[in-house]
Amino acid sequence: MWRQVEVSVGSQTHRGRFRLDGRRLILEWRGGRSFAWCGHVRPEVVAASCLRRLATNPLAA
Repeated sequence: MWRQVEVSVGSQTHRGRFRLDGRRLILEWRGGRSFAWCGHVRPEVVAASCLRRLATNPLAA
């Protein structure tokens, strides 16, 4: 099941969606996908962090 995530960077708001596949978080944003591992941190926090990182530096994907 996909869940929504939204972060503000400067005056812009960026939205994405994420889901868990085991311990791996899958984040979809602007037509692309990014993957991250979730340890003991809540998936919402990991998704927001990844989305903020991608929004500030799109080449980080």
